[in-house]
Amino acid sequence: MDEILSFTVLLQILIPIGGGMRILFCLLYMSVEEDPVAYKKRIRNVLIFVVLAECIGVAFRVALSYFGGTVIPY
Repeated sequence: MDEILSFTVLLQILIPIGGGMRILFCLLYMSVEEDPVAYKKRIRNVLIFVVLAECIGVAFRVALSYFGGTVIPY
């Protein structure tokens, strides 16, 4: 169980960092490309992914604390 909890904490750290890096790279490519529409769509998709991933993490922590499981540190 400790491995799962440490893995979820690691994912809570890595997902926003990876999303921020992807957005940064898309912004850099948007400044070079003539048609930035595809990169705007990619940025939107990354933002949706990060928000959904964080919501799932919060729901997981709430479910664990409600059902008496180990609470993951924030």
